[in-house]
Amino acid sequence: MTEQAAVVVNTAPAVPAEGAAPPRALSATALKAFAIWTAVFWGGTAVLGTLFYLGVIDFATSTRVSLYGTSIWLDGWILPFLLKDRQTRDRDALWHDALVLWMISYTMTNVLWEIPWVLSSPFIFENLHTLDDVIARTDWMREHPLHMFWWVMASFSVVDLRTVNHDATFYALEFFAFFNVAAVILFFRLNARRSPMRYLIPVIGCGEPIAATFIFSFSEVFGGFTNMPGGVADTLLALVWTQYQYILFPLIFGIICTRLWIKDLHAAWRAQRT
Repeated sequence: MTEQAAVVVNTAPAVPAEGAAPPRALSATALKAFAIWTAVFWGGTAVLGTLFYLGVIDFATSTRVSLYGTSIWLDGWILPFLLKDRQTRDRDALWHDALVLWMISYTMTNVLWEIPWVLSSPFIFENLHTLDDVIARTDWMREHPLHMFWWVMASFSVVDLRTVNHDATFYALEFFAFFNVAAVILFFRLNARRSPMRYLIPVIGCGEPIAATFIFSFSEVFGGFTNMPGGVADTLLALVWTQYQYILFPLIFGIICTRLWIKDLHAAWRAQRT
Protein backbone atom coordinates (compact mmCIF):
# COMPACT_ATOMS: atom_id res chain seq x y z
CA MET A 1 0.00 0.00 0.00
CA THR A 2 2.83 2.37 0.85
CA GLU A 3 4.65 1.68 -2.45
CA GLN A 4 1.44 2.25 -4.44
CA ALA A 5 0.85 5.55 -2.66
CA ALA A 6 4.40 6.62 -3.41
CA VAL A 7 3.91 5.84 -7.10
CA VAL A 8 0.77 7.98 -7.18
CA VAL A 9 2.55 10.89 -5.53
CA ASN A 10 5.57 10.67 -7.82
CA THR A 11 3.55 10.52 -11.03
CA ALA A 12 1.10 13.32 -10.14
CA PRO A 13 1.59 16.50 -12.20
CA ALA A 14 3.67 19.10 -10.40
CA VAL A 15 2.64 22.72 -10.01
CA PRO A 16 3.33 24.37 -13.39
CA ALA A 17 6.59 26.28 -13.27
CA GLU A 18 7.33 29.76 -14.57
CA GLY A 19 8.81 29.72 -18.06
CA ALA A 20 6.62 26.83 -19.19
CA ALA A 21 3.91 28.84 -20.95
CA PRO A 22 4.23 29.91 -24.59
CA PRO A 23 5.88 33.34 -25.02
CA ARG A 24 3.44 36.08 -25.98
CA ALA A 25 3.85 39.83 -26.45
CA LEU A 26 1.81 42.62 -27.97
CA SER A 27 2.54 42.73 -31.69
CA ALA A 28 4.18 45.81 -33.19
CA THR A 29 1.31 46.31 -35.65
CA ALA A 30 -1.31 46.22 -32.89
CA LEU A 31 0.73 48.61 -30.75
CA LYS A 32 1.12 51.05 -33.66
CA ALA A 33 -2.59 50.91 -34.48
CA PHE A 34 -3.51 51.49 -30.85
CA ALA A 35 -1.08 54.41 -30.59
CA ILE A 36 -2.73 56.08 -33.58
CA TRP A 37 -6.21 55.27 -32.20
CA THR A 38 -5.27 56.79 -28.84
CA ALA A 39 -3.68 59.87 -30.40
CA VAL A 40 -6.90 60.59 -32.33
CA PHE A 41 -9.31 60.32 -29.39
CA TRP A 42 -7.12 61.65 -26.59
CA GLY A 43 -5.94 64.37 -28.93
CA GLY A 44 -9.59 65.21 -29.48
CA THR A 45 -10.08 65.57 -25.72
CA ALA A 46 -7.08 67.90 -25.57
CA VAL A 47 -8.57 69.98 -28.39
CA LEU A 48 -11.92 70.16 -26.59
CA GLY A 49 -10.22 71.25 -23.39
CA THR A 50 -8.30 73.92 -25.28
CA LEU A 51 -11.44 75.20 -26.99
CA PHE A 52 -13.16 75.39 -23.63
CA TYR A 53 -10.21 77.24 -22.09
CA LEU A 54 -10.28 79.74 -24.95
CA GLY A 55 -14.01 80.29 -24.49
CA VAL A 56 -15.01 78.80 -27.86
CA ILE A 57 -17.30 76.13 -26.37
CA ASP A 58 -18.97 75.77 -23.00
CA PHE A 59 -18.32 73.32 -20.18
CA ALA A 60 -21.25 71.01 -20.88
CA THR A 61 -20.53 70.64 -24.60
CA SER A 62 -16.79 70.11 -24.22
CA THR A 63 -17.08 67.49 -21.49
CA ARG A 64 -20.04 65.66 -23.02
CA VAL A 65 -18.30 65.23 -26.38
CA SER A 66 -15.14 64.14 -24.55
CA LEU A 67 -17.10 61.44 -22.72
CA TYR A 68 -18.49 60.07 -25.98
CA GLY A 69 -15.00 60.06 -27.48
CA THR A 70 -13.49 58.24 -24.51
CA SER A 71 -16.23 55.60 -24.64
CA ILE A 72 -15.52 54.97 -28.32
CA TRP A 73 -11.78 54.84 -27.60
CA LEU A 74 -12.32 52.05 -25.04
CA ASP A 75 -13.42 49.80 -27.93
CA GLY A 76 -9.84 49.87 -29.26
CA TRP A 77 -9.10 46.32 -28.09
CA ILE A 78 -10.84 45.02 -31.24
CA LEU A 79 -8.10 46.52 -33.44
CA PRO A 80 -6.02 43.28 -33.64
CA PHE A 81 -8.97 41.58 -35.33
CA LEU A 82 -9.18 44.34 -37.96
CA LEU A 83 -5.51 44.51 -39.01
CA LYS A 84 -4.16 42.93 -42.20
CA ASP A 85 -1.94 40.44 -40.39
CA ARG A 86 -4.87 38.87 -38.50
CA GLN A 87 -5.14 36.02 -41.03
CA THR A 88 -1.52 34.95 -40.60
CA ARG A 89 -1.41 35.04 -36.81
CA ASP A 90 -2.49 32.48 -34.24
CA ARG A 91 -5.95 33.11 -32.84
CA ASP A 92 -4.72 32.92 -29.25
CA ALA A 93 -2.06 35.53 -30.03
CA LEU A 94 -4.76 37.85 -31.38
CA TRP A 95 -6.77 37.43 -28.19
CA HIS A 96 -3.64 38.12 -26.17
CA ASP A 97 -3.16 41.39 -28.08
CA ALA A 98 -6.80 42.30 -27.49
CA LEU A 99 -6.49 41.56 -23.77
CA VAL A 100 -3.33 43.65 -23.46
CA LEU A 101 -4.91 46.60 -25.28
CA TRP A 102 -7.99 46.43 -23.03
CA MET A 103 -5.78 46.30 -19.93
CA ILE A 104 -3.74 49.27 -21.16
CA SER A 105 -6.82 51.37 -21.90
CA TYR A 106 -8.54 50.38 -18.66
CA THR A 107 -5.38 51.22 -16.69
CA MET A 108 -4.99 54.55 -18.49
CA THR A 109 -8.45 55.62 -17.34
CA ASN A 110 -7.61 54.47 -13.81
CA VAL A 111 -4.30 56.34 -13.69
CA LEU A 112 -5.42 59.50 -15.49
CA TRP A 113 -8.87 59.93 -13.93
CA GLU A 114 -10.07 57.50 -11.25
CA ILE A 115 -7.04 57.57 -8.95
CA PRO A 116 -6.49 61.37 -9.20
CA TRP A 117 -10.23 61.80 -8.62
CA VAL A 118 -10.21 59.58 -5.51
CA LEU A 119 -7.24 61.49 -4.09
CA SER A 120 -8.42 65.01 -4.93
CA SER A 121 -12.23 65.10 -5.04
CA PRO A 122 -12.73 65.33 -1.24
CA PHE A 123 -10.73 68.57 -1.29
CA ILE A 124 -11.44 70.32 -4.60
CA PHE A 125 -15.22 69.93 -4.74
CA GLU A 126 -17.40 71.72 -2.19
CA ASN A 127 -21.11 72.66 -2.14
CA LEU A 128 -21.85 71.41 -5.65
CA HIS A 129 -25.40 70.15 -5.94
CA THR A 130 -26.50 71.05 -9.47
CA LEU A 131 -24.88 71.31 -12.87
CA ASP A 132 -25.31 75.09 -12.64
CA ASP A 133 -23.12 75.02 -9.52
CA VAL A 134 -20.39 73.33 -11.56
CA ILE A 135 -20.78 75.63 -14.56
CA ALA A 136 -20.49 78.62 -12.22
CA ARG A 137 -16.79 77.73 -11.87
CA THR A 138 -16.21 78.25 -15.60
CA ASP A 139 -14.49 81.61 -15.27
CA TRP A 140 -12.17 80.29 -12.56
CA MET A 141 -11.21 77.26 -14.72
CA ARG A 142 -10.23 79.63 -17.52
CA GLU A 143 -8.08 81.83 -15.30
CA HIS A 144 -5.01 79.56 -15.45
CA PRO A 145 -4.01 76.36 -17.29
CA LEU A 146 -3.49 74.58 -13.96
CA HIS A 147 -7.14 75.22 -13.10
CA MET A 148 -8.04 72.93 -16.02
CA PHE A 149 -7.36 70.01 -13.68
CA TRP A 150 -10.75 70.91 -12.22
CA TRP A 151 -12.27 70.66 -15.73
CA VAL A 152 -10.86 67.14 -16.09
CA MET A 153 -11.97 65.92 -12.67
CA ALA A 154 -15.44 67.48 -12.97
CA SER A 155 -16.03 66.37 -16.56
CA PHE A 156 -18.38 63.49 -15.73
CA SER A 157 -20.63 65.78 -13.68
CA VAL A 158 -22.26 67.00 -16.88
CA VAL A 159 -24.18 63.70 -16.88
CA ASP A 160 -23.72 62.44 -13.30
CA LEU A 161 -23.39 64.75 -10.30
CA ARG A 162 -22.11 61.95 -8.07
CA THR A 163 -18.60 62.82 -9.21
CA VAL A 164 -18.75 66.23 -7.50
CA ASN A 165 -21.29 65.96 -4.66
CA HIS A 166 -19.34 63.48 -2.48
CA ASP A 167 -21.69 60.55 -3.12
CA ALA A 168 -20.41 57.77 -0.82
CA THR A 169 -21.32 54.83 -3.08
CA PHE A 170 -19.62 56.32 -6.12
CA TYR A 171 -16.53 57.22 -4.11
CA ALA A 172 -16.21 53.74 -2.61
CA LEU A 173 -16.48 52.05 -6.02
CA GLU A 174 -13.66 54.15 -7.44
CA PHE A 175 -11.21 52.63 -4.95
CA PHE A 176 -11.23 49.53 -7.18
CA ALA A 177 -8.95 51.54 -9.49
CA PHE A 178 -6.00 50.74 -7.22
CA PHE A 179 -6.78 47.01 -7.44
CA ASN A 180 -7.12 47.23 -11.23
CA VAL A 181 -3.71 48.86 -11.67
CA ALA A 182 -2.06 46.33 -9.35
CA ALA A 183 -3.67 43.42 -11.24
CA VAL A 184 -2.43 44.72 -14.59
CA ILE A 185 1.13 45.11 -13.26
CA LEU A 186 1.00 41.56 -11.92
CA PHE A 187 -0.29 40.23 -15.25
CA PHE A 188 2.58 41.81 -17.19
CA ARG A 189 5.13 40.46 -14.72
CA LEU A 190 3.73 36.93 -14.97
CA ASN A 191 3.55 37.19 -18.75
CA ALA A 192 7.19 38.28 -18.93
CA ARG A 193 8.08 35.20 -16.88
CA ARG A 194 5.90 33.00 -19.13
CA SER A 195 3.98 31.85 -16.08
CA PRO A 196 0.99 29.53 -16.73
CA MET A 197 -0.84 31.58 -14.11
CA ARG A 198 -0.79 34.82 -16.12
CA TYR A 199 -4.31 34.50 -17.55
CA LEU A 200 -5.71 33.62 -14.14
CA ILE A 201 -5.34 37.29 -13.18
CA PRO A 202 -7.99 38.61 -15.63
CA VAL A 203 -10.18 35.58 -14.85
CA ILE A 204 -10.16 36.45 -11.14
CA GLY A 205 -10.51 40.17 -11.76
CA CYS A 206 -13.27 40.10 -14.37
CA GLY A 207 -16.07 39.94 -11.81
CA GLU A 208 -15.06 43.17 -10.06
CA PRO A 209 -15.85 45.69 -12.83
CA ILE A 210 -19.05 43.81 -13.67
CA ALA A 211 -20.30 43.98 -10.08
CA ALA A 212 -19.08 47.55 -9.60
CA THR A 213 -20.81 48.73 -12.77
CA PHE A 214 -24.10 47.13 -11.74
CA ILE A 215 -23.88 48.91 -8.39
CA PHE A 216 -22.83 52.17 -10.09
CA SER A 217 -25.79 52.16 -12.49
CA PHE A 218 -28.60 50.58 -10.49
CA SER A 219 -27.94 52.51 -7.28
CA GLU A 220 -28.90 55.59 -9.30
CA VAL A 221 -31.83 53.85 -10.99
CA PHE A 222 -33.26 52.76 -7.64
CA GLY A 223 -32.52 56.22 -6.25
CA GLY A 224 -34.83 57.82 -8.80
CA PHE A 225 -32.09 59.37 -10.99
CA THR A 226 -31.61 62.16 -8.46
CA ASN A 227 -28.04 62.80 -9.60
CA MET A 228 -28.77 62.94 -13.32
CA PRO A 229 -28.74 66.64 -14.32
CA GLY A 230 -29.68 66.15 -17.98
CA GLY A 231 -32.46 64.52 -19.94
CA VAL A 232 -32.86 60.97 -21.19
CA ALA A 233 -29.89 61.17 -23.55
CA ASP A 234 -27.51 62.32 -20.79
CA THR A 235 -28.82 59.66 -18.41
CA LEU A 236 -28.22 56.94 -21.03
CA LEU A 237 -24.75 58.38 -21.62
CA ALA A 238 -23.93 58.19 -17.90
CA LEU A 239 -25.46 54.83 -17.01
CA VAL A 240 -25.39 52.85 -20.27
CA TRP A 241 -23.15 54.16 -23.04
CA THR A 242 -20.11 54.96 -20.87
CA GLN A 243 -20.61 51.84 -18.74
CA TYR A 244 -21.46 48.91 -21.01
CA GLN A 245 -17.75 48.25 -21.66
CA TYR A 246 -17.16 47.50 -17.99
CA ILE A 247 -19.73 44.70 -18.07
CA LEU A 248 -19.44 43.27 -21.58
CA PHE A 249 -15.68 43.41 -22.08
CA PRO A 250 -14.64 41.83 -18.73
CA LEU A 251 -17.20 39.09 -19.39
CA ILE A 252 -15.69 38.40 -22.82
CA PHE A 253 -12.14 38.35 -21.51
CA GLY A 254 -13.11 36.28 -18.48
CA ILE A 255 -14.35 33.55 -20.81
CA ILE A 256 -11.45 33.80 -23.28
CA CYS A 257 -8.79 33.94 -20.56
CA THR A 258 -10.23 30.87 -18.86
CA ARG A 259 -9.60 29.00 -22.10
CA LEU A 260 -6.09 30.48 -22.48
CA TRP A 261 -5.25 29.66 -18.87
CA ILE A 262 -6.28 26.02 -19.27
CA LYS A 263 -4.23 25.76 -22.47
CA ASP A 264 -1.21 27.20 -20.66
CA LEU A 265 -1.61 24.65 -17.87
CA HIS A 266 -1.81 21.78 -20.35
CA ALA A 267 1.27 23.03 -22.21
CA ALA A 268 3.22 23.39 -18.95
CA TRP A 269 2.29 19.92 -17.71
CA ARG A 270 3.22 18.36 -21.06
CA ALA A 271 6.57 20.15 -20.94
CA GLN A 272 7.26 18.82 -17.45
CA ARG A 273 6.56 15.24 -18.50
CA THR A 274 8.99 15.32 -21.41
